[in-house]
Amino acid sequence: MECKKTTSPMLEWRSRYLSEGFLDEDQYDQALRCAEALERTGMISAQEWIEMVKAANAALLHVR
Repeated sequence: MECKKTTSPMLEWRSRYLSEGFLDEDQYDQALRCAEALERTGMISAQEWIEMVKAANAALLHVR
């Protein structure tokens, strides 16, 4: 899976993965892979990556 490069990758990520307010396990895995790719390519900082992981965790826990 490839993440699109935009002026605000973190906002695009939030819109793509957190718009419904919850994630199932497959969506959670996709969200984490995308966040990792964004951090690895330097599109987001390590701190932004941490925030994204926390948001994904919260969205996954919302389902359970």
